[in-house]
Amino acid sequence: MEQLWRPVIFGTAGHIDHGKTTLVRALTGEDTDRLPEEKARGISIDLGFAHFVLPGGQLAAFIDVPGHEKFIRNMVAGVHGMDAVLLVVAADEGVMPQTREHLDILQLLGVQHGLTVMTKADLVDEDLLEISQEVVREAIASTFLEHSPIYVVDAISGRGLPTLLNALADLARQVTPRPIEGPARLPIDRVFTVKGFGTVVTGTLVSGQIRVEQGLEVVPGDVPVRVRGIQSHGQALEQVVSGRRVALNLAGIDRSQVERGQVVATPGTIRAVDVMTIRLTLLPSSPEMKAKTRVHIHSGTAEALGRVYFYDRDVLQPGESTFAELRLETVMPVARGDRVLLRSYSPVVTIGGGRVIDAGIHHKRREPGLLTTLQYLADDRLDILVEAVLKGAEQPLTVEDVAQKIGVAVWEVQRVLPELSGVLGSDPYYWHVVPQSAWLEAVAQDLAVFHETRPLRVGPSREEIRARWAAKWPSRAFQEMLETGPWILDREWVRLPSHKPHPPQGREAAVEKLYTTIRSQGLRPEPLDSWADLVGLTDPELGDALDWLALNGRIWRIDNALYIADEAMTEAVTKIRAALADGPKSTGVLREALNTSRRHAVSILELLDTRRLTRRQGDERMWVGG
Repeated sequence: MEQLWRPVIFGTAGHIDHGKTTLVRALTGEDTDRLPEEKARGISIDLGFAHFVLPGGQLAAFIDVPGHEKFIRNMVAGVHGMDAVLLVVAADEGVMPQTREHLDILQLLGVQHGLTVMTKADLVDEDLLEISQEVVREAIASTFLEHSPIYVVDAISGRGLPTLLNALADLARQVTPRPIEGPARLPIDRVFTVKGFGTVVTGTLVSGQIRVEQGLEVVPGDVPVRVRGIQSHGQALEQVVSGRRVALNLAGIDRSQVERGQVVATPGTIRAVDVMTIRLTLLPSSPEMKAKTRVHIHSGTAEALGRVYFYDRDVLQPGESTFAELRLETVMPVARGDRVLLRSYSPVVTIGGGRVIDAGIHHKRREPGLLTTLQYLADDRLDILVEAVLKGAEQPLTVEDVAQKIGVAVWEVQRVLPELSGVLGSDPYYWHVVPQSAWLEAVAQDLAVFHETRPLRVGPSREEIRARWAAKWPSRAFQEMLETGPWILDREWVRLPSHKPHPPQGREAAVEKLYTTIRSQGLRPEPLDSWADLVGLTDPELGDALDWLALNGRIWRIDNALYIADEAMTEAVTKIRAALADGPKSTGVLREALNTSRRHAVSILELLDTRRLTRRQGDERMWVGG
């Protein structure tokens, strides 16, 4: 039943005055000519739309495109919203120039489903009808319509219409529904104002879902908007899914800020770009194309002028395909996978087109590995590219980082990440197992060297590790990686599981002499200026030895260069506690209790404050310990 309420969008294509609009009116009961000029001239100038129900109950709609060569740009704007197309050829005229150009456009824009319809059958005899059909078969050979029957109809008499309706119902069942997952995206093909409601835009919702009160943005311009109301196929809805013709009443934007060619989309999911790479195919009927050729560029409902540049050649021959970079004179909202049509600058005729490989990235012609990367993108091997980027990364990357490097949307990277067994991490940081393992091994080897050369230390601090191995990393990425390594995070230090701090071989006696020297000084320690030579240690060894003794509780640092032994610390605590037993005392009184200099007394008292054994109140201290 889901397919029934997701309408199939049919489009018409064909030469001017071949009966496209009349056929749509006969099939749907609706007139798609909506402009006064269209009704007066009897031809379609802009896109027309009609809704109807197919045999079997399937909802459907027609996009009726203009056939006149002057309005090809409007025809192109309609093709992106079609699920299937009816190529319409009048029996009395046969295949005409716009028939062929429309067919070329449909091919270039990737239309895959359709039917061929011969109209005005009652105007010719059977012999001419047969000849016309043969000419049509020759025209559609080697196209997506090659195996389609030619349905002969006459919209005035009704000849063949029931058969055509049944064929449309069968065709509708072959159409793959557009994806409802992913970001919402609606290329705008009409804009108008409704009194009392404000700005209304219409288009085909090509992906995602939209609901009332949802926040979206209009691109280019990046204007934030809110959906005030939704209509689709004649109904007011609270929510609409991809594949439907949609009218959105938008709040937060003025009519003057919107035009055909813009896109209403989930915020941050599509950009307006002035450069894109496409897989370009030049039509066999086109002249050769030289690099820097100026062309008209069409994508969705948008169009712009630009120039074509090649990565591997200077000239593209008719019928050939290659990767090409389009540099636009004005920005255009496009994303990877979109179809692009190229028309010559003058005279304006369709010459080629292709699929967007990446958008918003300017590539250097001699960029190493560029053609291989572009081929992976063209083959939709995004998994290979994401894995390659993460495998070659020097640090963990965010999804946004990866998407920017490849030139794709963030949601596309998010879609393939779970499929990559070699990728580790979780939002927001990811890395590949190969560089991650190499990084972890390198840090572990560095730790082993550190432990060997400085065995008295627990290990380097976390910040020392970061400065050496992850200086440019985001803090969170470094912390997450640090927690995965084959080491132990020991307070602020990092060490291997096998390491326990110890004096270097041959230095045990010197370290013990250092402790004995400190203990002998009691509560009147001397500065460290000459201690290294005194105990037989180098300056780095002296610092490590002091840290090791302090870590093991054998000495206490009371100032930058002053240490007392554990016995002296116990003595100081006992004396201060006794002195404060009957109430707060001044620093002078406590200095006398310690029987030391004022400098030493102040340093010891500040250490006791830090240990929360004493508390300073003005010029006095009180005992607060147990």
